[in-house]
Amino acid sequence: MKKILLHIVVIFISLSGYAQTVPIPDAAFLDFLQSNYAQTINGSDELIISEAAQITGTLSCNGLGITNLDGVQYFSQVSRLLAYSNDIVSIPSLVGMTNLQTLHLYDNALTSRPDFSGLLKLKTVLIYQNNLTQFPVFGNNPAMEEIIASQNAITSIQSLSNLTNLLKLDVGQNQLTALPDFSSNINLQELICWSNQIAVLPSMKALTDLTRLNAGKNNLTQTPDLSANTQMSILAFDNNFLTEGPNLSLMNGLTSVKLYNNYLSFEDLLPYTTIPGFASNFDVTPMKPLPCIDTVRAYYDELANVSTGIDETVSNVTYTWMEGTSTIATVTNDTVQIKEASGSSVTQRFLYATLTHPSIPDLTLITDSIVVKFYSCPGNAAVKYTTTRTDCSNSGTIKVDIQGYVAPHTTYQLHSESLGENTFYHSNYMSGLIDTAYTLHINFSPTCSLDYINTIKMPFVDCKEVFITPNGDGDMDTYFITGTGNAVIYDKNGKEVKRVNLPYEWNGYGSNGLVSVGYYIIVINGGKDRLYISVLY
Repeated sequence: MKKILLHIVVIFISLSGYAQTVPIPDAAFLDFLQSNYAQTINGSDELIISEAAQITGTLSCNGLGITNLDGVQYFSQVSRLLAYSNDIVSIPSLVGMTNLQTLHLYDNALTSRPDFSGLLKLKTVLIYQNNLTQFPVFGNNPAMEEIIASQNAITSIQSLSNLTNLLKLDVGQNQLTALPDFSSNINLQELICWSNQIAVLPSMKALTDLTRLNAGKNNLTQTPDLSANTQMSILAFDNNFLTEGPNLSLMNGLTSVKLYNNYLSFEDLLPYTTIPGFASNFDVTPMKPLPCIDTVRAYYDELANVSTGIDETVSNVTYTWMEGTSTIATVTNDTVQIKEASGSSVTQRFLYATLTHPSIPDLTLITDSIVVKFYSCPGNAAVKYTTTRTDCSNSGTIKVDIQGYVAPHTTYQLHSESLGENTFYHSNYMSGLIDTAYTLHINFSPTCSLDYINTIKMPFVDCKEVFITPNGDGDMDTYFITGTGNAVIYDKNGKEVKRVNLPYEWNGYGSNGLVSVGYYIIVINGGKDRLYISVLY
């Protein structure tokens, strides 16, 4: 009796396992299975799991309007699953498809992040042209060779260090700002990341088998070190913001190089012309307008020197200077001179240059616009000044402020009314002043200067005065000047009386003998100190 019951249980279990079924929720997928794998669908339109597990080879259900692939995971022996050009939003876990090697899910509507972990035989995943915002999950996929996930909205990629056999990675046309470290992906041969927002590429030094790198249409301002990538044949850095080209001197098999739409000049590009096949293999046209000096300022009637600052040290560059559609000049030294004869307000002219070189005849570089502004020469009304003096022991200062444009090479000349000296300054702040009044001359340019009409009077501080009576009576005959350095004694008219080294005891004598009664100024160490002294008899 026990044996009979045991056989009944075994038969029931066997029959139950054999007949285990699951529904197929998507009508289009169900029609496909009924038409191509009828043995897997029972009379209730359900998938017979045991039958699905017998299917091998390729399961191809492309372009059928399928939105849900639920049920495909039971085709555990299928090696190739092709379900592209449908409307699939998500896919079930495929971990049971232990024989799966190729997976085509491109041109669908996937939004949920797929998880391909544990598929030990999986080699190829084509999942481009979907709506993914996250990169698929990969883990324990030792056979993985090719991942194409372009044309999505992926914002980041996790580490792929476990995919050591990866040969090709295409993540172009996404929203990536960075790529992961590839130091473990030493077998990688193709890396495509064009049309993203990547600012810096990771190191390529470990990728010695890399033959194709497409990083065009990103935000790159520099390229990585490519000295280890000597097997490179296809290289693209077009549509970036490069101001310096990559070093390609160690690459002998280049068949296609794209560098156009960057900020590269002939200085950057000419070294490539020595590479065999440059004319046919390099695409360097056009370049973005090259940035240069924004604004040049000058006065009316002054020659304004306008330069690009581009390729100045490169021989055989021809600069054609343009204003609108008119050619101003064609030169070879990067500088053009223009001027405006007269004007009462600011005049602006907009110039740019085109650059050509005979070694790259198909390329014409163009610069950004340079604004050349011409100003009227400043007049007296534009001049304002402030003066300071602290006390008799400290020299005074004058600060000149000029309304409007002031040329950077402007010089200022002060004429001391009392001392008769002229002093030149390259700054509008003038210090070390010891006189009480000055006249001012300003030289803005060879064609623009100004003699300020007003005398600049320094603030007067009534200092405590000393006096001497050098009459030989032994009382107040001399005055002892302390300190070290030197001193110059002037009369009230600014005429030099005597120069002495300190310390010094002055007895009222100058270079021409005993001085006359009057008011004298002793300037100590070039104006650092000042002493007023009267001579009486």
